[in-house]
Amino acid sequence: QMCIRDRYKIHNQLRMEIAMKGIFIWGVLASIIWVLVACSDKLDVKQEYDYTFSTWYLPKTVRMGEAVEIRFTLERSGNYEDAAYYIGYTQIEGEGVVFDQNGFLLVNRETHALEDMAALDKSNWQKWIFTLFYRPMAGNKSEVRFVIIDNFGQEKQLSVSFTVKENE
Repeated sequence: QMCIRDRYKIHNQLRMEIAMKGIFIWGVLASIIWVLVACSDKLDVKQEYDYTFSTWYLPKTVRMGEAVEIRFTLERSGNYEDAAYYIGYTQIEGEGVVFDQNGFLLVNRETHALEDMAALDKSNWQKWIFTLFYRPMAGNKSEVRFVIIDNFGQEKQLSVSFTVKENE
């Protein structure tokens, strides 16, 4: 025969088991609901990729009025087809003009679509190569800061400088 104390103990054990199963079931349901709400059918496409901007070898000394070829490489870390780049320059020291292979003059402190630059080589999606020219017009030293900005607001700067000699 079971005494009242034993029945009470068994009853409490059953209540604890039911409570623990209930907590477990509610935990599983909460986890399932969280997973369903947190997951999305939308595909997260990365659009903004880092890039670098460099030049090939440049002479240290140029003659006044002589056009200096500046070959640039834009190296991209990813390929997003709607990425757009804009180039501009600021004349820091001296006076001069910057132009592309077709003679299109860039305006100091304004940006222009890189796609519009003559002879832009995009045959390799990772390395775009293009050429600009700089012609010093006055001063003993010229320093030009080029800037490339993408359509996500990332900005890269590159300065080039030359000692300018008068024509003899």
